[in-house]
Amino acid sequence: MDNSLQHDPRTKQQIKDTIYDFIYKPTLSQLESRLMSIIDKNDQLSGIDAGYFVYKSKTYARQDATVQLKRQRLATVLHPFMDQYISEVTQLNNFELPYVLGFISSVLNSSNELQDYLRVLPDAVHRPVQKLIASCPCRTVKLTNDAVMDLKIQHQMSINLIKQRLVTNLLI
Repeated sequence: MDNSLQHDPRTKQQIKDTIYDFIYKPTLSQLESRLMSIIDKNDQLSGIDAGYFVYKSKTYARQDATVQLKRQRLATVLHPFMDQYISEVTQLNNFELPYVLGFISSVLNSSNELQDYLRVLPDAVHRPVQKLIASCPCRTVKLTNDAVMDLKIQHQMSINLIKQRLVTNLLI
């Protein structure tokens, strides 16, 4: 019997989603909380409980907000906070995520063996992957040590970004 993941391609997506959630869920929650705080402060400053505002031609809103025809603008005093928020989201979306998700995809495409993933992925993300392994009979290894080292060297920046993000999550 072949213990590789070829029989269920959804498993690789599940692994990718699990690792993504593990690395980024705290950061995304914190960013969402910051945005909601800016929306609330803007509502307090304007005296209107709008639940949204427009800044640089983009509307930011709570899920329950109804955007009116006459758009509420972000208070000038909140511009630096919003600029910092936008800068962090842009950095995450345009720099960090492409590297990290590309690395995870590269690891998943390099083998169909769960144990190989653990050999390449940083130790800090082993826990969520091991939870998946515990529910899967696939426990074989096919990557050579050289292939593991090549992947680690090729994606060193991505590995460092994952480690930095996980340390940042500890501070959130």
